[in-house]
Amino acid sequence: MIASFKRLFSLFVVAFTLASCNSDGIGRYKVETIGSAQRSVAATVLSAKPVQIVRQNTGAGANAGAAMGGALAYDNSDSAAAIVAGVIAGAVIGDAIESSGNALNGTEYVIQTENELLLTVAQINQNNEIFGAGDKVILVYGHPHKLIRDPR
Repeated sequence: MIASFKRLFSLFVVAFTLASCNSDGIGRYKVETIGSAQRSVAATVLSAKPVQIVRQNTGAGANAGAAMGGALAYDNSDSAAAIVAGVIAGAVIGDAIESSGNALNGTEYVIQTENELLLTVAQINQNNEIFGAGDKVILVYGHPHKLIRDPR
């Protein structure tokens, strides 16, 4: 009985670990957009303020934590309750660790387009130019939308 439970648990750990291997695609071009023209709008930055941008957890941290917590409990106990508790504790800790890495420094911009439309755009600072009030920019629509300096 214990041997079949351990075998089933091992399969469960492998399935959780494989399920955690995904990507949310933030900051990447989708294959479908390559070679396609993106709609862009010229604008002027009215204001810029620092913000925290929080990505949604993918579940990878919880999955990996559950697998590790369960594996540790499995190695140290034959009790199903202890193994389940290890899985739950590992999932909670893994999710917290993933959350701590998902807060990114960003900037929130209020821009005014050439057509007098007011828009608010937030973007991650890393690998992006940071703009100030009065800067001429172009809002590039896409996944995700992005502000770039107007080269004109």
